Amino acid sequence: MHYQFTRKIRVLFIAAISGIFLAACAPSVKVRSDADPGVDMSQFKTYDFFSKMGIEGDGYSNLLGQHFRSAISSQMNSRGYTKSDEPQLQINVTVDAEDKVRVNTYQDPYLYGGYYGGFRGPYWGSPMYYGGGTRTTVSQYTQANVYIDLVDSTTHKMVWQGVATFNLTEKMQQQVAASVNDTVAKIFSQYPVPATQSK
Repeated sequence: MHYQFTRKIRVLFIAAISGIFLAACAPSVKVRSDADPGVDMSQFKTYDFFSKMGIEGDGYSNLLGQHFRSAISSQMNSRGYTKSDEPQLQINVTVDAEDKVRVNTYQDPYLYGGYYGGFRGPYWGSPMYYGGGTRTTVSQYTQANVYIDLVDSTTHKMVWQGVATFNLTEKMQQQVAASVNDTVAKIFSQYPVPATQSK
């Protein structure tokens, strides 16, 4: 009975630690937006995309543009907008990426004396001694920014912009469609007109 209880506690502990680890490894997306304070976004009823968005320029996959068009259309349609050949809003998407270097410096502890002789009174071996100096690790990563711009077709002025900033991971590059949908959804979470339809 004691063994089964101990085993159950161990399984729950491992599951909890695994959940924390996976959450820590999940890519963190920071979103911000800006809007023209003099423009009511709900006055617009129709939209379309630039004939060639920034994300569809040289060096980008054609599929990437399609993924963004599909994800953004889903968000716009859920807010009551209709795609039109004569749109009131025109949408552009651009992406930039920058290679960066992360430097971490931390204290490197070591055990003074080690664990010898098992229990010694109330203590387990010798005490931990922090005096091992410092250690520095250097890692490279790519930070990406996705910009979604909405432009008034009449005035040709930008009326809203949503931006997502995140560190590009291998998983995101392998699951492009899912990553685009997730990123676009996070950006539109700050859009001034709430979704009224289920997507």
